[in-house]
Parts: sequence; structure tokens; C-alpha cells
Amino acid sequence: NAPRLPGRPPGSDDGWRTVARWEQLAVGTPLQAHVIGAEVDAWNVSPDRRLGTVWLLRGGDGPETLRALSAVCPHLGCLIDHTERGFVCPCHNSDFSARGAALRGPSPRSMDPIEARVRDGRVEVRWARFRLGGAERIREEG
Repeated sequence: NAPRLPGRPPGSDDGWRTVARWEQLAVGTPLQAHVIGAEVDAWNVSPDRRLGTVWLLRGGDGPETLRALSAVCPHLGCLIDHTERGFVCPCHNSDFSARGAALRGPSPRSMDPIEARVRDGRVEVRWARFRLGGAERIREEG
């Protein structure tokens, strides 16, 4: 039997990670959450590592209004902050709307969407990394 990895329900190995509870999210107020899980390379499995960070957005009453955006700037990978106007990358001053659309600065595209769902009151995301620096959104494997 494989050990249960953090953020995964028992028996799950489909990449979904619990990052918050639905009731923690307020409509219109982004919540930053860390994606925790096992980091795997050719020789080692390191459990309980921060794989990444997401911004969770609740647009209304129901779970179908949930959206998640990677907090990694598509320009060079700095961590994106939230401001009263939307989102900003403090490294090179890329500005993004409250929904993650690129507005100005060197970021070549909008913030990257992350698959998200609500299950039994848990907010889960399927973490993904995307290639930095280009206008095309290319998911990186591994």
C-alpha cells in the first residue's frame, strides 16, 4: 500500500489537493492558498512540500462560481500579490485584473488558471506548472 500523501483523500492519486474549506472563501475576496503535496524526482519522494500557491476566487453562492489562478507570474515566476485593484507582480510591475487578465507590464499573458472544485466542503485544486516567459500557455510535466 502506498502511503497517503498530504492534501489527498485516502486512496486518491489523481493529483487533486485540498487547499481550503469552502466556508473560508468570501464572495469577491481572493484567498491565497498553498498547494502541499509530495515532490517527486528521479530518486526521491519528499512529502509535505509546497508545490505552489494559488489564488481562490468565489464569485457567488454556489461551488460552480469557484475559480483558481496560479500565483506564479507568467513573466519570470515571481509570486503575484493581491491589491484592492486586482493582482500585481511586485518583481517587474505586471498588473492583472481582479479576474486575472493581464493589463500592463511585461507579463506575456494572463494569470494561469488552475482546475478547481468543491468536494464535501473542501476546496481542491489540481496543481499545474506552466512555462514562463511566453504568450502561449504550455503546461510543464513533472
